[in-house]
Parts: sequence; C-alpha cells; structure tokens
Amino acid sequence: MAATEERARGALLGSIVLAACALPGVLPGAAWAEDAPTDGLLSIKMTQYQDSQTGLYGGNTNAVVAGAGGGLDTRRILARGSGLATISSASSGGGGGGGGGGPSNTIDRMRILTPSVYALVPINRHWAANGALTVDDVSGASPRYYSDMRSAAQIVDRRVAEDAKLHYYGARQGYSLGLAHSSEHDFLSDAISADATLASDNQDTTWNAGLALTQDVINPVTHIVRDQKRHTVELQLGVTQALDATDLVQAEWTTTRDSGYLNDPYKFDDVRPNRRTANVLQLHWNHWTGDSALKFGYRYYRDSYGVQAHTVDLAWVMPVLEHVDVTPALRYYTQTAASFYADPPAVHYPNPVGTPTYFSADQRLAAFGALSWSLKIAWRMSPAWTVDGKVELYHQRSNWALGSGSPQINPFDATTVQLGLSRVF
Repeated sequence: MAATEERARGALLGSIVLAACALPGVLPGAAWAEDAPTDGLLSIKMTQYQDSQTGLYGGNTNAVVAGAGGGLDTRRILARGSGLATISSASSGGGGGGGGGGPSNTIDRMRILTPSVYALVPINRHWAANGALTVDDVSGASPRYYSDMRSAAQIVDRRVAEDAKLHYYGARQGYSLGLAHSSEHDFLSDAISADATLASDNQDTTWNAGLALTQDVINPVTHIVRDQKRHTVELQLGVTQALDATDLVQAEWTTTRDSGYLNDPYKFDDVRPNRRTANVLQLHWNHWTGDSALKFGYRYYRDSYGVQAHTVDLAWVMPVLEHVDVTPALRYYTQTAASFYADPPAVHYPNPVGTPTYFSADQRLAAFGALSWSLKIAWRMSPAWTVDGKVELYHQRSNWALGSGSPQINPFDATTVQLGLSRVF
C-alpha cells in the first residue's frame, strides 16, 4: 500500500488508539485521566522521505524492454499494494535482496515531502478536541513489475488529509468520536471512528475497545476501472496494566476486514481476492529505570492472503542534558509471501504463466526481512516550547526473512528525516 493510503487508514484516522504506555518523565500522564487535559498543544512537523533500489532490472532475468510502456499516463501513477507498510509511515513499496540479472546500480525512486500540523484544544473539565492537517507531495518512480525500474511509472501527486476527534473524559471512562478525509487525484477516502476506555477503581488497569469504518473510492488514470469502492471495518480490543511504579504492559488485538476493489490498478495483471481479513496482535512493555525508559514491542500479523509477519522493536528514551532527551531505536521486520504472489523466475514478463485466478507481481507481497534504526533528539527550550528531530534508516532484503525469502527482488533502502516544533498553551 502506498504511504498516502496507509496514513488515511492509520495515523491520520487515529481511530482505535490504546491507552498510551506512559511512564514518569516520558509521557505526561495516562491516556485517560479523570479530567480533560488543561493545556493545549500545537505541533508542526516537516518530514522528508527518499527511497532507492539497487539493480536497474530488479533481478528479473526474464524481463524484456517491451513491457516498459504499457500505454499508461506517466504523469500521474501511484502504485498501491499490500497494506504491509514496514516504514514508519512513508513507504511506497519495497524490495528484497537476492541476485541481479542486469546492470547493478542504485536508483532513487520515491521522494515524499510532508508538512503537517496537529492541535489539541481543551474545552472544559470533561471535553477536549484534537485535529490534524497533512499534505503529501509525492514525486519519483515506482515499478509496475517487481522492482524492474525500466517499467517504472513517473509519479507526481499531492495528497491532502484532515482528521478531527472529540473526546469526553469521565471519572473512570473515556469516549471519543473521530472523522477523517483524504483526497488525491485518483483516490478518495472517508472514515469514522469511535472508541471507549474504562479504568479500574485504582486506575492501574485500563480496557479499551474501538471501531472504525472506512470507504475508499478508486479512479485510476489507467481508466481500467471507474468509481470502484473498497470498504474497511476495523475492530480493536486492548488492555493496559501498570505492574508497579516502573513497569507498564499493554496488549491489543485488531481485526480488519476489507471488501470491494483490492487490486492494484497500476501493476501488470494484478488480480486479488475481493475480500481480505487480517488479524494483528501487539504487545508492549515499558520499563522506567529511574532516569530513562526502555520500550519493547512485538507485533504479529496474519491475513487471508497467506501473509504472516513479525515485528520486534526496541527504543531507549534517555536524558543526556537537563532539557534534552535522546531516543535511539531499532526494529526488525519479516514477512512471508502471499499465496498468489509469483516469484520472477515463474513469470513470462510481464504476464503470469497460465491463467491463475489470482496473481500479483507486487514486490510488497513477497517474502522479505527488514532492519531499521532511528535516532530522535528532543530539546525542551522552555516550559512551553520543544523542538525535535529524527532520522530513520531502513534496509530491506529478501535473504533477511525468517525462512525463505523471495528470490531476485533487489535490495531496497530508505531514509526518513523529520523536524518538529511544538508549543504548549
């Protein structure tokens, strides 16, 4: 799935967020307090993402140049894929490692520049509202066939997304209702979400439940379909438990059901089932050492396409100066291939062998592993002002997968740089 679509259904929707894993000195209190927050917050961020792929031909020894044209409008083509975005919020796709069947060099692919504004506004003791506006300016090239850049589509696009949520805070319970909208040249998305939390009498345990409904309308510039719709229903249940003054654990289960048009209209011969069910289990543990915090997370994903994925991440939030915090983080991701994904050696470029019911040459449905590491620095200039910066490096290879990775998909790398400024009022 492209970064723009992923955000519309994820970060911007913000629909089903569990109680925050708050620890002393790390986050300002629990997610649901007895009263609404007394301070407002305004945050501005600028994010730049750039990815690249090594190997001009994407390792496809069966490829021929004849597949490069395809009659597509190269002024505006944005590939959409599996929904397994492994970059924090910016990946337009990925590749793995493996052999190469052509000249080997590194090609810059997608570049995304994302300014965003977020605001939290207290209303009174029991009510608060928050909202965000994000603009994605996308440019570059994305392959229509595996990682073969000779068949790449040239992309120039802008996505605008808005979301807003209204929160009610009770003595032990909290409720929120959210709306989100995202628009692009060929893609519209609208979503509504609702969630509730309930805390125990001593506030040590918080349960939460949430529901989100999304409708997307797809109008690809290829004109192979028109006004195709996709519906998504997402349900999440979770619990957060404070073990003691230094340890907080959290578990959440999410089930998602997609139905409607799930093909990628910008990939050759991409035909997928019109229904997909996915289940996700996430576990978190935060430990306060007295002057810093360790954060550990594990995520298991499985869907009806046959994809299984594991994610393990570790972060260390530590003060290095009186008003400066540094957070190094490391993440490992691995996934198996979808049941209808075909490796390059089994395909006559650019068409599948025979007449399979379902077929995809989308490299994001392949089997691969990925490592990413990041460093974030936050400086509290005053009680009201904070400035922060973050750099994340991402590397994806097929031979890093647990088990067998998909062969002949080229190495994929990405860099994300983010700068932020926030003010409490």
